[in-house]
Amino acid sequence: MKRRITTLACIVSLFLLLGTVAWAGDGQIDIAEIPYTISSSGSYIVVDDLTTTATDTNGITIDADNVTLDLNGHAIIGAGKAAGTSGSGIYVDGNQYNIAIRNGTVRDWRGYGVYANDARNSQFEALRCYNNGGFGLGAGSGSKIIGNTCSNNGGRGIYASGRCTVTGNTCSFNDDGIYAGTGCTVTGNSSCSNGDDGIQTNFSTLTGNMCFGNTGDGIEVDYNCLVVDNICNNNGDGVGDGAGILATGYYNRITNNHCTGNDRGLDLDAVNNIVSGNTLQGNTTPLDAVAGNQLDILISELPYTISQPGMYRLSGDLSLSTTNTNGITIDADNVTLDLNGHALIGPGKAAGSTGDGIYVDGPQYNIAIRNGTVRDWRLSGINASFAANSQFEALRCYNNGNYGISTLVSCTVRGNTCCDNGGWGIFAANGSTVSGNTCYENGARGITTGSGCAIAGNVCYDNTTDGIYASGGSTVSGNTCSNNGGDGILGSASTISGNTCNSNDDDGIYGGGNSTVSGNTCYGNTGDGIEAWHDCIVVDNTCTRNGFLAGDGAGIFVKSSSGNDNCIEHNRVTDNDRGIDVDGSGNYIASNRASGNTTNYDILGGNTTGAGDLANVSF
Repeated sequence: MKRRITTLACIVSLFLLLGTVAWAGDGQIDIAEIPYTISSSGSYIVVDDLTTTATDTNGITIDADNVTLDLNGHAIIGAGKAAGTSGSGIYVDGNQYNIAIRNGTVRDWRGYGVYANDARNSQFEALRCYNNGGFGLGAGSGSKIIGNTCSNNGGRGIYASGRCTVTGNTCSFNDDGIYAGTGCTVTGNSSCSNGDDGIQTNFSTLTGNMCFGNTGDGIEVDYNCLVVDNICNNNGDGVGDGAGILATGYYNRITNNHCTGNDRGLDLDAVNNIVSGNTLQGNTTPLDAVAGNQLDILISELPYTISQPGMYRLSGDLSLSTTNTNGITIDADNVTLDLNGHALIGPGKAAGSTGDGIYVDGPQYNIAIRNGTVRDWRLSGINASFAANSQFEALRCYNNGNYGISTLVSCTVRGNTCCDNGGWGIFAANGSTVSGNTCYENGARGITTGSGCAIAGNVCYDNTTDGIYASGGSTVSGNTCSNNGGDGILGSASTISGNTCNSNDDDGIYGGGNSTVSGNTCYGNTGDGIEAWHDCIVVDNTCTRNGFLAGDGAGIFVKSSSGNDNCIEHNRVTDNDRGIDVDGSGNYIASNRASGNTTNYDILGGNTTGAGDLANVSF
């Protein structure tokens, strides 16, 4: 009898308990009024828009693990963004696990829309957190925050603690848009028109986000972040001071982002960041970086100033219509500028009064410029007259008002084409190597160098004055100079060997004092094939048909003014006006071969000619 009474009491107690809870047809527990406290695990559903006018009160409090709360498309509405001093729409009390909140609106609360800052391993999806006094949505570590919209909140739109996934959310008109703690993945979010930053994070991955029109920075990262394929536009938003992307710490990798119209495109405040492939257009300052970062920067607009070491590349053909302005200015050492096969186009050869295509400002070292076209600038295509120990390669400098390329000391100028420039095609100062270039139809010389240079394998033709001019101590070898308006090659105290100088309007080769001129071929020049001054060695050259047409030229000529102490041996001179013409004294002329010249040998007294086996021969 006692057992029956006990069983009956249990049944009655269970009935009374069930009578206090509203169950939906699918097993969810209905929530029909607020405030409401969830103290047991389970699935809960809001059955209508719920409103309270009470202040300093939470709408729904969750005080249990393993809770799913479905707002079912309804709204949880507070007393007002500025009403009272506290109170959140949904408040997760303490370190609760496995909380899921989804599908509805939480608005007009004094505190957070959803406060779950300590909730672990939870999920927040399809929530609309609007016009709350604090953060829109706060989530604890290890959570997923997916597809929410947070706007007009007094604090951050979304706060995500460490190791969260933040995907597909929209945050606008908040204080900050999104804050993500350490170890988060932040992907595909839109964070726009917030009062400070769009997204802030640390030790995280950010990909495919849109950050537009924030008063502060579009994206701000501290340390060890991967920032890839984001779009950051118009941050700083007029009244602000914002970068598209700001890195305040180090070891970040910032790659393939699109930053346009910001106060600063990229801003690197610390060292050891890796930056590559970003598009920087329309920013007040494209790049603001301290020294010590690894930079690979796309240049997408002109004018552009390079102020930090690194690699810079053109993203495409770039034009500048503004006159009296340089296209790209390099104001740092250790810069590589790769035109990437593209063209840097100025406003016109005769437009304005100044402006270089590329200008190296000040004494800079270790500059490399390569692989593209620089044309239509008022002054030089490349003015690197202050660049030492630098390299210029595979450039096409065309139709510029002054030089094609101008460099300072100890530079390498290799494999370039310089044509139709108003001044010299190439100028390289002392100790430079100038090789494999083609210079034609320039308004002055093809190539001019300082002393101690190596000038090899160049082709210079149809220049208004000389093909090549080399100062003392240079080596000029294997070049071809033809149809120039002056001499083919001028060298002073230089070694000039193995060159071909044809059909120039003056001499083929002019060897100034103390030069060695050997193994050259000089054909059809209007003046002399080779002209030597004093203390020269002229040996093993072939000079044919010089004095061509209306000219008056010798195969080899030593002029009378200080034309002494030259050694002229083993040369072959044929069909010139004069074969070998020596007007100076104290010269030695031996073992030469002359044929078909109007006069084979015209040698004044006071010189020594070879005899016997060393005799000069006419044939």
